[in-house]
Amino acid sequence: MFGVRKVITLYEHRCTEGRIGPLALGLGGVNFPMIIEIILNVAEKLFGLRGELAKAKQARKQQVADFLAATAQTIEEASASLKQGIYPHGKCQELLSHSQHMEAAIGDLIGNQPAGDLGAQLKEVWQIEQLHAELGNVAPGERERRLSVLDQAAGLFRATATFVRVSP
Repeated sequence: MFGVRKVITLYEHRCTEGRIGPLALGLGGVNFPMIIEIILNVAEKLFGLRGELAKAKQARKQQVADFLAATAQTIEEASASLKQGIYPHGKCQELLSHSQHMEAAIGDLIGNQPAGDLGAQLKEVWQIEQLHAELGNVAPGERERRLSVLDQAAGLFRATATFVRVSP
């Protein structure tokens, strides 16, 4: 059995090469309902922290809102591609980047530990591109239901960004 680092290294290579992720190869990892649910969980937590995020000074609020909006856009674009049956090229790297910058982006407002924890949760599921192969194996109704949850997560990221941007 491969160790965690080996799986991540193999996946990072497949992601940058535009190939499918580790689950399709039986190497383990997070299954796709979990990917969607964890992304939703992080979005819900951030939405719950919107009041803390909005306490920043105006220039800082703009930076936070831009970070959250960029995360939302990554998820929205991945979902749109998946709905059309198109492989969402590059979205795993974008989500990984967002997860790695979470603490720097919002740690001063909600605490470094909570921000780091949210970034770590998002990093667990950065391989969003693997949903393409896995969603091809489910019934169309179930596919739409699962992608609607992904859209809900993106919406929460976007709503949090908007709240922070327009708060007094």
